[in-house]
Amino acid sequence: MPYEPFASRSRAVLIGVSQYEHARDFSNIPSARANVARLRAALVAGNLGRFIPRTVETLTEPRTRDRALGLIGTAAAQAQDLLLVYFTGHGYVDLGSGEPELYLMTRESTKDGARLDGIPYRDLLRLLASSRAERVVLVLDCCYSGNAGLVPLPERPFSLITSSAVGSRIHKGDGIDPTPFTGALVRVLSEGTDPYDPVTVQRLGVRLRELAGEYAATLDERVDYDPWFPTERSSNSAGDTVLSQARLTPRPARGARGLAPLRRLAQYAGFTWTWTAGPHQPLWHRAVGAGTALALLAAGVTGWTWAHRPAPLCPAPLELRVLTSPETRAALASVLDVFQDGEATGTTASLGGRPEGCGQINTTVYAAPADRTIAAFRASAAWAEPERACEDGGSGEDGGDCALPLRDVGPHPDVWIPAAGTAPTQVAAETRRPESVVALGRPVTLAHSPAVVAATTSLEGVGRTGSTAQQLVDAAHAQDVVVRSAEPHSSDAALGQLLHLRPGTRVTTDAVPPADDRALACSARTWLVERRGTQQALLTAESTLAGLVTPALESRPPCLGNQSDPYTAYYPADVPPLDLTLVPVTWETGRADRADRAEAVRRLAGWLRSGPGQRALAAQGFRTDVSGTDAAGDTPLDSAVFVADPPAGGEPAGRGDIEAALRDHGGAAGTRREVLFAVDVSSSSYSGANVPAVRSVLARASGYRYGIAAVPGRTLLPIGPNDAAARDAAIRALAPVERDAPVAAALRRWSRALADSPGALIVLVTDDEDSAREEPPDVDVPVLVVSLESYGCSLRFNKAVTEGGGACLAATRDLPNRVAETITRLTSGGS
Repeated sequence: MPYEPFASRSRAVLIGVSQYEHARDFSNIPSARANVARLRAALVAGNLGRFIPRTVETLTEPRTRDRALGLIGTAAAQAQDLLLVYFTGHGYVDLGSGEPELYLMTRESTKDGARLDGIPYRDLLRLLASSRAERVVLVLDCCYSGNAGLVPLPERPFSLITSSAVGSRIHKGDGIDPTPFTGALVRVLSEGTDPYDPVTVQRLGVRLRELAGEYAATLDERVDYDPWFPTERSSNSAGDTVLSQARLTPRPARGARGLAPLRRLAQYAGFTWTWTAGPHQPLWHRAVGAGTALALLAAGVTGWTWAHRPAPLCPAPLELRVLTSPETRAALASVLDVFQDGEATGTTASLGGRPEGCGQINTTVYAAPADRTIAAFRASAAWAEPERACEDGGSGEDGGDCALPLRDVGPHPDVWIPAAGTAPTQVAAETRRPESVVALGRPVTLAHSPAVVAATTSLEGVGRTGSTAQQLVDAAHAQDVVVRSAEPHSSDAALGQLLHLRPGTRVTTDAVPPADDRALACSARTWLVERRGTQQALLTAESTLAGLVTPALESRPPCLGNQSDPYTAYYPADVPPLDLTLVPVTWETGRADRADRAEAVRRLAGWLRSGPGQRALAAQGFRTDVSGTDAAGDTPLDSAVFVADPPAGGEPAGRGDIEAALRDHGGAAGTRREVLFAVDVSSSSYSGANVPAVRSVLARASGYRYGIAAVPGRTLLPIGPNDAAARDAAIRALAPVERDAPVAAALRRWSRALADSPGALIVLVTDDEDSAREEPPDVDVPVLVVSLESYGCSLRFNKAVTEGGGACLAATRDLPNRVAETITRLTSGGS
């Protein structure tokens, strides 16, 4: 089934470079401007395109690569469903580094300086792979774009469409119309590829190859460029991504039978003319003919005017921001798609003076872990006015991180839907303080998801229901089943089960537990594959387990592919279910449209509690047992994995019990130790899109003793209680070095220096290019490897140096926060 991205949660970046400052190296490409304009029009065309105008960014004549990468990085962070990036301009292959490297050239680019002022394709690929979007599509219309196909695609839903063959130069167009490739691209998006099905990435690639063959047959053999040769490559089933709703309209066949109506029409016209204006016809014939002609002319003008009247101007719908947890974001996004697409949802009834029939409400679903969301509500003033959050230069009064909810969570929500109803109780008191600028409305329970222990083998001595959480975990340990859970600070499901286990119960062997239940689901199969013969049991929620065992589930994480692993659900009798709860959020700073937003929230809550809303929630694996619902129907829980009547569970815990459990678990109350950040500054590592990523990671260092060193190079900031000014000065002192980084020797030296410091940690930030060729050293302190490559954690070097209490984080979205959280976990507790 094609994957249809939702327009408001998608982003597109169209980059066109038509003018180049160094004419000796690169000539101008006037058609690049037409390329961007025509493609944008096709992407936002009526109900055909999959984008709306405000989600499509165009950048013409970017002078520097940082400008282009910055715009792409912003879109990569904002996109949730589809991220589309298009580049048209000069492509260049640099052979100076031994291995051919493709660069996309900006306005100031030169051939000799391609490594400094061109956009490295590998950097662009890494940046796009880190996006939180469900699907990514990259389109390149430039010479040598076929060389991009030599680089493996990221292991995520990703599509690449290129315009040339490997090592080929293509025609740059006539300067007026689009280039041949983009012209065909726009044509296919506008005309369609099939009379019944929309244009997907895969169908687009097939049709482009057909058009390219027709174009190549018309070329003169004497031209000095190659015919454009489109190639489409997709990974992880991304080829079914819909880019246009256009349908191909077959052209009627021409023949003698098709001319018969024309001949008949000509005969009628001749008879009419003879009857009206022929010789010897009476005067009243002429009067009737003239009157009829005038009436037909007036009717024709009126009809043409009516048919071509401008469409009613519809203002932008009200944007309703819905904040939830990472494990429920995909499910709620699917549910709210039904809300917006349905006729009886109330989304078309007038709201705030918008005309009837126009779109009234547009929902944007985004997610943040529970601990960050709770901290953000506690610091609501900093959330509402972020410019006042860090007036002292980046750190709080106690030397720790200042509150930056806009960075850590996202924009102000209008609706908060936590996975557990206990979350609002943790912030209720803070939101009633005078300094708070937010008010939480009355919570509304939408659905439930019981806690489960999902085991890959039968647990002996316990039943599917009736046993406590502790009994189920003990039964798993007795059979050498590895029990795993997400981090309780950010996972409501893990926290709920932790509250009912004895202190010190071993619930995971992960050096760094997955941050949330969605991440736990993604790591579950990897765990089984890497540890063949090992059985595992996951402490999670039933809705998460539904995604693990139901390949057809719409909200299933893409990382699971189309396979499912055999699990059996055991239901702890003493753990209360997660109750998916809607909490209206009102901000004192948002006065202009407060009434409209309150009405939109009321409509959304009412629909979610109605029959259609409950059925949509049930289709995503939730139990919709709210009284009065008619949510019967197909559900992914109709399986032998689940039980029909799970236990009701115990009473929800109070705020005091939750804080005590988290404090005993470690983290917030732990003692932080000494941390040395070792940054690989070789030219391959500290360049391009890596520079802002590395700086963002280092900028989070505060509140503990830390230092910063360069590899190769020296210690720029000795370990100590450094302030923000010293940290920022050290970050500015980092500079790329044109030689290999001796990572192994540096780790060995620093490990010996820190061996006598209990709790010390080395954080190695690297692109793995140089260390992959070295032998892993023996280290005496834990190492956290922050790899700037998506595959870095699978390398032998990184696996070896992180054994014995270390960890590895690969390049992905939200890297600074993940690094900060991992440092906290690895350096907390104990002495």
